Order: sequence, then structure tokens, then C-alpha cells
Amino acid sequence: MAKEAEFVTITIDEKVTHQTIESFGASGAWWSQDVGGWTNTDAKGVEAREQIATLLFDDENGIGLTTYRYNVGAGTADSGASYDGITDVWRRAECFEVKPGIYDWTKDKNAVWFMDRAVELGVKELVFFCNSPLERLTKNGKGFGDAATDGGMTSNLPEENYRAFAEYVMDVVEHFVNEGYPIKYVSPVNEPQWEWTGGQEGCHYEPEELVAFLNVFLDVMEERQMEGVELSAPELGEWGNTSYAYFEAIFADERLKNALTTLDVHSYWSSTSAKTQFVSWLEKNNLQQLELKTSEWCEMVNGKDYGMDSAIHLAMEINTDLTKLNVTSWQYWIAVSCYDYRDGLIYVTLNSKTVWDTKRLWAMGNFSRFIKEGYTRVDCTVNNRNIASSAYVGVNEDGEENLVVVLINSSENAYQILPEDFGDWTRGGVHLTDASHELENMGEVVSDNNIQIPAMSVVTVTLTK
Repeated sequence: MAKEAEFVTITIDEKVTHQTIESFGASGAWWSQDVGGWTNTDAKGVEAREQIATLLFDDENGIGLTTYRYNVGAGTADSGASYDGITDVWRRAECFEVKPGIYDWTKDKNAVWFMDRAVELGVKELVFFCNSPLERLTKNGKGFGDAATDGGMTSNLPEENYRAFAEYVMDVVEHFVNEGYPIKYVSPVNEPQWEWTGGQEGCHYEPEELVAFLNVFLDVMEERQMEGVELSAPELGEWGNTSYAYFEAIFADERLKNALTTLDVHSYWSSTSAKTQFVSWLEKNNLQQLELKTSEWCEMVNGKDYGMDSAIHLAMEINTDLTKLNVTSWQYWIAVSCYDYRDGLIYVTLNSKTVWDTKRLWAMGNFSRFIKEGYTRVDCTVNNRNIASSAYVGVNEDGEENLVVVLINSSENAYQILPEDFGDWTRGGVHLTDASHELENMGEVVSDNNIQIPAMSVVTVTLTK
């Protein structure tokens, strides 16, 4: 006879509130400029690109992401097949510029198709981000730094071109805003502490260079007076560690200190301890009022994984950032992958243009489909260390007060919870992602039916009073 799942107790305190959630999202870099042109169909007549768009953005048949990161490229894809330094064509990107100040808005059409479809399916905010300045503006004329001269440890963007680059980015943003696209953030710098010397578009900045460039970028943004478009920065690669020198430089500059209301940072190489130490550093420096966002992450591990191992890892990363950093937005890196790596939420096969979903996709959906903009995180604990948890209160589409609880079981043991643990929250349902289920609706919560938390699973409970 199978052993009955152990009971655990969940405790929720709605009176103790934390951050208000803005969004969950993913990046279109490295894939949309190709996959956006995949019009081949499956047995049901659905285009491959439409399959992917539905999985990412649809709120019923997908995971309902509401932020999409569009890559404003440096033009490396315009440099011909013999382009050195970035041999992988997926890691190159077009730019809209034909010559200085002259634009061809029909370029990058596949990536723009995906951005269009994302908005049509429910994305409410777009982030326009750059990995490198335009090639014509860089020191070496390429979309990455020069390892031979400086090891990639100085910026590839000369100071005299700061304004020209900012003008280009804002020209692109302004065009798409005028076309009706919901652009909320513009992010001109990506992981400035790393040495970008090939393999992909990238640009290093020393702390003082970053501060100088962001000030020029703010000049151009203020001149444009584009209401509703905000600066996203500094997009550093990790919380703490190598990032502290950049934070210190930014907050030593009064203008930047006053201009930045959020800190957008990537969660690579960042342990739970590093994240809690960073929150303490903010408090020590009287910066705890700043809103934090995880603007990029994927698991840096070789080898494809379609299953629950990487899905649990992703869910735990999201949970940690939500509960330790109090991030208001959590955005995944490369949404679609053709690589032998634990990166994409979706894998594709290039030759056959076949689409494969992963458990990572659905585990992220346990958060993104149910925790909506305006929901507030409240205190939530479970009396078992194998179960990570977080809870959110908001108003659903029917105007009812809604409680969303996400439970992550990282163990090989099964558990269960009594419905009465949720107190006045008595009506709702359960959605499960595990080895056999993909965000599947497991039925209504009723008083005589305990909520099951299978081994290696992510469970979302949604309840109303």
C-alpha cells in the first residue's frame, strides 16, 4: 500500500504586506529575428511562430506573460555572412538605421512580428533594450569589444558618441511609441561589468563610464519628453559582488540617484545570501525605497532539459527573488532556444522548425498566469523546509478579491494541505506542474478534498472568499 502523503500546514497573514507586483516577462533576443518568420504549420494548420506566441503570451493556452523585451540591435546582422567575432547568426541583430539619421522601419521584420503578436495576446508593457551601441559608433566598428587592445575592460563606446547612440535609441523608441506600441522602459546598457569581446553583441563600461553615459542618456530622454517612457538601469549581471562598484558610482551621482526609482538587475551568480546582503546594503545606504526588478535570468548549465529538474530550479529562483529581494517584476532571458543548454522556456529544432515546450515554461506559468499586475505579496509560511511558498492578494477579472498561493515541492516526497488552512478563502482551484502535468487544472478546492503537492512539483492555488 502506498504511503499517504504527509500533511503540512500553511500559514497566511494578509495583514503583513510586501511589494506590489508589476509583471512577468521574457526576452525576444537571439530567436525572434529568425523564428518570427516561421510560417510552416503543424498537423492542425497552426504556424510554428503562432504556437510559440500562444505558449508565451496567451492567458488560457499559455503562460500569460505581460512584459516583452525587444532587442534594439547593434547591426551585426547587417554585416554579411563573413562577419567575424559572432559566428552564430542567431546572436546577431539588425538595426533600423540605413545611414545616420535615416531609417528603414521595415527591417527586423520577424522580431517586430513577434512583438506585434505579443501585444495582441495581452502584453501590457514593452522594454526596448540594447546589448551594444550601433556598430558605426563603437571604437572598433563592431558590436563587441576588442580583446587584443584592452581585454574588453574599457567601453567600446567613445565618450564623443554617447549622445549619438542615445539619439538613435530614442529615435527607435519614439517611432514605435508613435505607432501605438506600449513601450514603458528603455534600457541602453546590458551587464556592463563583463568583458564583451565576441560571441554576442555586448559592451563593457567601467563604473564612471556607465554614470557618464546614463547622464547623457537622461539628457536626451528629458529633451524628448516622452510621457510614460522610463529609463531601465543599470541591468548589472548579478546582485552584489562585482555590481557594488557600479551601485556606489550611481548613487554618488545626485542626478542618477534622484532619477532612478527602480533598479533592474540580473540574477546570475547570485545566491540567496548575496541577495539578502544586497537588501541589507540598500537599507544601510538609505535606499530601501527603490523598487527592485529581476530583468534577466536563466540557469547557466549545459545540456537540454525538458523536465522538472530545471523547472524546480527556475521556480525556486523566482520564489527567492520575490520573497528575499521583493522584486516587482521578474523577466526570463531567452524565451526560445535552439541550443544544448538549460536556457529556453521553449526549444526549437532549426532544420525542421519544430517547437517543443518544457516544464520550465509551465513552472513559470504557475506564477505568471495567476499573479497579475497590482497583486500584493503577503506573508506566507509552510512548516516544512521542502516546500517553498509565496502568496499574493489582488482583485481578479470578476472584481472579486483573490488569493494566489504558489507552492514548490523540491523533494521526492509528496505532501498535502487541508483546505481549512486558508481560512475564509474557500472557493477556488488548483493548477499543477509536475512530471505528468503541465499547469493542469486539478479541479475545485472543496472542504473534504485535501490539496495535493506531489513530489517535484509546482502547485498554484487560487481562492476567493
